[in-house]
Amino acid sequence: MGSRLSTPVVINPTHITGKAILAAAEPTPRAGPGLLELLAETGSLTEAAVILGLDEDLAWHYLVAANNLCDQPLIRTRADQPVPTVHARRLLSRDEDLAQAFERFLDSPGGGAFRQFQQRHQFLRRLEARTSARNQFYCQVQSVRRERVNAVVTLNLGGGDRLAAHITARSAEELGLVAGRACHALIDPSWVEVRAECPAERNANRLCGRVARVLDDPVDAEVAIELAGGRILLATMTRAEMLDKDIRPGRAVGALIQSSQIILAVDQPAAATESRGEHP
Repeated sequence: MGSRLSTPVVINPTHITGKAILAAAEPTPRAGPGLLELLAETGSLTEAAVILGLDEDLAWHYLVAANNLCDQPLIRTRADQPVPTVHARRLLSRDEDLAQAFERFLDSPGGGAFRQFQQRHQFLRRLEARTSARNQFYCQVQSVRRERVNAVVTLNLGGGDRLAAHITARSAEELGLVAGRACHALIDPSWVEVRAECPAERNANRLCGRVARVLDDPVDAEVAIELAGGRILLATMTRAEMLDKDIRPGRAVGALIQSSQIILAVDQPAAATESRGEHP
């Protein structure tokens, strides 16, 4: 193991990739390795979490969030252990090249002005909206079926997995939801029903996956289900229900979600950008 990994680092836990320009906890000292980078280097979530001073469960949740909000999966699980995907390693490689160029820029005469901008940007990042819905998927609209009052929006999660969200037609219009548009699907883990077997037919909101990880206490349990496309769906249940259904890592399970319990969000409504003459 290299000396860098044996030296404690101070870093913002949300600094997932390790070298993102605007994600460092402080402008100085410059950012150390991030969670995903340490996972790739150590091969152990436990060790990566210890180096960053994080609780392992919290580190796992950071990885799940990053994985589901990326356009392609960042991790896969093997024997309960998250492993960076090829896409993640490519991101880290590009991130390293970008970081080296940025280091040279910071040492240039223009670097000082950028540090002031960086501090302001970090403040603005703290104002970003947070949500208690632990499942947040970055996905693409596959189709929209509108009626007079309601609309059904079908979302592509990748790997053949789809979600169908039942929202009002007015909401679909105001969000600018059309086929091909990117959006976020938010689902609270308590809204996910876990079945002991995969559904006979995979269709929207009837998903099949493999249990990647289980966190439990004497009363409740949280189950992480790795779907075919690499997204990780979180579900909560009582510990008694988990034991009764024999939910354990490695087992294939089904997940059912009601269409009315999927909340959709977009980075910026299409109507708003069009009204200002901008491109979405």
